[in-house]
Amino acid sequence: MITLNVLFFVPCYTNSTVMKNILFVCFALLLLSAGQPKLVNQKMVEGITVGMPKDFTQMSDDDIANKYPSTKKPVSMYTNLDRTVDFGLNISKSRWGGLDLNILKDIFHATIVDSYDTVIFLQEDIISINGRPYVRYEYNSRFDKTEGYHYLLISILAKTVGEADVDKEKLAPDNANHLLIFNFYCAKTYQTKYQPIAGVMMQSIHVNTNQACKAIPSAEKPAAKGLVTPEQILQDQKKRGTKNK
Repeated sequence: MITLNVLFFVPCYTNSTVMKNILFVCFALLLLSAGQPKLVNQKMVEGITVGMPKDFTQMSDDDIANKYPSTKKPVSMYTNLDRTVDFGLNISKSRWGGLDLNILKDIFHATIVDSYDTVIFLQEDIISINGRPYVRYEYNSRFDKTEGYHYLLISILAKTVGEADVDKEKLAPDNANHLLIFNFYCAKTYQTKYQPIAGVMMQSIHVNTNQACKAIPSAEKPAAKGLVTPEQILQDQKKRGTKNK
């Protein structure tokens, strides 16, 4: 739910004028609040909940295979009633050796740009949601005449400072330090309708790291053993870019 912080400046007019002004502002606020999407908490996996519109339902394995045949199967995937909007959670194959989200932001920026013919970033920053830091990308894409709207949040599956203070239990090793990737997508045609909803959904995400590490299926291990160094990934990207020029 979005909270509107309103500061009222009431001039010294007649009482009737003041009342009219107040009634007008109250009516406007009612219209604004009526336009906010009503979300219902959905459990994507144990330990991870997201507020979603009532008509969002979980996609079956067959639906995922038919719609996303060439991608790694998401941990959890939802779609709206007419299947024009998708929202999913995935976990990276590689584990991350550092917690520097600025480096992570640069890496995924390059990956996103390389994935489409055209990318226009609407937001690209690091934010905190319910005590957890995320890299945020909101952008429009164009690929082979198909235009899309995307809202991504990426976080490292490690304990936040708040969690570490109250929970001393060690994380399940298979999924610790992998990346959680929350992805909202719709065709650009539906952006005006769903962009506000995507923002509210993302702000509703709650992650309990310990529960999530135990509940998420173990990530498929990459060929290289151990933690991936973010700096090395950046260097590899630069090398590939140089070779392609």
